[in-house]
Amino acid sequence: MKRENGFSLIELMVAIAITVTIVGGAMTALYQAQKSTQIVASQANTQDNLRAGMHFIVRDLTQAGEGIPQGGLSIPNNGVVSDINRPGTAITFPTNYVALPPIVPGSQIGQLATSVNPATNLVLTGIATDVINVMYADNTLTDGTAANNMTNTYPVFQANPPGPACNGVISTTGAFVTLDPNCFTMPGAAQPISVGNLIMFHNANGTALEYVTSVNGQTINFAGGDPAGLNQTGKASGTVANLQNAGGGFPPTTVTRIWMVSYYIDAATNPSKPQLIRQVNYPNYPAGNGAANPPTAVADVIENLGFSYNITASVDPAGTYPLGAGNAPTPILPDTPTQIRAVNVFLAGRSEYTYSYGATPQYLRNNLTTQVCPRSLSFTNLFQTTASQTAP
Repeated sequence: MKRENGFSLIELMVAIAITVTIVGGAMTALYQAQKSTQIVASQANTQDNLRAGMHFIVRDLTQAGEGIPQGGLSIPNNGVVSDINRPGTAITFPTNYVALPPIVPGSQIGQLATSVNPATNLVLTGIATDVINVMYADNTLTDGTAANNMTNTYPVFQANPPGPACNGVISTTGAFVTLDPNCFTMPGAAQPISVGNLIMFHNANGTALEYVTSVNGQTINFAGGDPAGLNQTGKASGTVANLQNAGGGFPPTTVTRIWMVSYYIDAATNPSKPQLIRQVNYPNYPAGNGAANPPTAVADVIENLGFSYNITASVDPAGTYPLGAGNAPTPILPDTPTQIRAVNVFLAGRSEYTYSYGATPQYLRNNLTTQVCPRSLSFTNLFQTTASQTAP
C-alpha cells in the first residue's frame, strides 16, 4: 500500500507550538529592545538638556567679577536703601544694597518648581527655585579701527595724553556720554553698543551703572524710566552725577560695558515643561517687536535650580549656616556676597516624554551638580584700602 505524504495532526500542533514560542520570544525581545531604546533616548535627552544648561551657567560664573571693583558696582541710593529691579523676579535687589556685587544670590525667590504626574498629566507644584545674577565686564568690545580701541582704552576726555587727545563729554546729570571718535569709534565692532546695554562709569571717585536707552552717532543716551531703575537722578550716591569732584567737573573717567546675566526657571509659560532661562541684562525694552534682550531658554524640562555658596572668612559661632559656611544658601549678615569664593550648582531635569515599562507610564529624572570657582573671586586681598575697593 502506497504511503500518503503530509504531517500528522500531532506533528502539525508541535510545529505550531514551536513557531509560536519562537515568534513570542522574538516579539518579547523586540518589545524589550524598544523599551530599552526609549529609556536610553530619554536618558540622553535629559542629560543633553542638563549639560546644555550647566555649560552656560559654568561659563558665566567663571567670568563673574571680571573687570568689576571688589566693592561691587554702585547703584542709585539715598545712602541707606536702593530700589533697583532684579531680572528673573518681580522684586528688587535687596534694598540695603548700595552696590551690586559680582554675584547676587537669590535663595528660593524664583518661581515654584513644577512637575507632571505621568499617569494623569496633572501639573504638580514644588518648592521655590533659586535665582542668580552674575556680572562681569565685556572685554571683547572694540571699535574695529586699526588701533582696535576698547571703550575703556582711554578716558572719555584727556587733555594730556599718552595716546590721542580725547574730547568726549559726560553729562553732569548722567543723561548721556559722547565719545571722541579719535579714541573710540561708535558703535563698536563686536556686538555694537545698543539699547539694553549696561555701561559702567569709573573714576577715582567710584563707579556708577546706567542703562542705554538709545544711541545716536557717538552719543550714548541714558533716559529715565529704564526697566532697571538705574538712570535715576537726585540720589545721595551711586549716580554718575555723584562721580564729580567736590568743586565740580569729572576726574578722568572711563566707560565699560557690563553684562548682567541672570538664571532662573520659567515654569509659568508652560508649567508642564519648565525651562531654564538665561537673561542678559533686562528683558524686552522697549516693548514690542525688536525689543532688546528677550529671555533665552537654554535648557528644556528643568524641574529645579539651586545654588549654595562658599563664604570665605566667615565667623559662624552661632551655627548660622547649618551645613557650614562652605554650603550656605545665601550669605547672612555680617557676611556679604563679596565674600563668595565658590558656587555650588544643582540642576534637576526630567525626560520630555514618558516611557512605559509595565502598565504605568513614567518619566526619567536626573540631575547634575558642580562647583565653580570664579576666576576673579577665588582669591581676594584681605588688606583692602579704599582704592582697592573701587579699582576694577
